[in-house]
Amino acid sequence: MRSGWSLYKYEGQWFKHECPEAILSENKLAIDIAVEEGETVTVTAVSTDGVRYKGDYRYREGSYSNGEVSLERFKGPTGDVLVGEWREAGGPRGDWIIKVNAAEAE
Repeated sequence: MRSGWSLYKYEGQWFKHECPEAILSENKLAIDIAVEEGETVTVTAVSTDGVRYKGDYRYREGSYSNGEVSLERFKGPTGDVLVGEWREAGGPRGDWIIKVNAAEAE
């Protein structure tokens, strides 16, 4: 399992959180972001070209702070960086950067 971090902008301020579990392939992104003690945000997105990913993010069951995400993938020697935007349905939007570390050699 890969790991990484998430950096998103909300109301002019940047927030960074750890991502203890991440799956990233040419056609899928699935990542859990530890936002607060015991709470996670799950991002799931798909891609048809391995570069542009579109999907959604979900907080815990019953939360109204769910929305859409669109990200562009940049590959590097220490992992991948996805840069894009989050949009809450009918509400705010902001920039989002997600770093997925390179897979550890087995």
